[in-house]
Amino acid sequence: MKNIYALRQIIVSIGAFLILTWAFFSNEILGKIIICPFLVCSLAIFGENLFLILKKEKIAIVFKYIFQISFFVYAFGLLGYAIYYAMANKSYSLFIVIGIFLGGIIYFLKVVFFKNKKR
Repeated sequence: MKNIYALRQIIVSIGAFLILTWAFFSNEILGKIIICPFLVCSLAIFGENLFLILKKEKIAIVFKYIFQISFFVYAFGLLGYAIYYAMANKSYSLFIVIGIFLGGIIYFLKVVFFKNKKR
């Protein structure tokens, strides 16, 4: 059953990779910057599930960490841009929303990378 799920994830990640590759090469530089983390995420999902099917759990964990790091780089980059936008346009009420999302992302970062050994 796990292999069927992993195979489905591989097929979806290949499809996403093909669409994102097309979008990457058909956009300007700003679009390419936005698409890069999603390309890395789709490759990481592909690698993780491929090595899970091949019963190479340690290599699959490496790809899982690549996915997580790529996600957090994108999330913090997006928040950094939102902070810049809020300061440039003097929309200080946007800082409340940014603070909420920042708190959620930091909590998620703590849960993902700094797991409690008691759990």
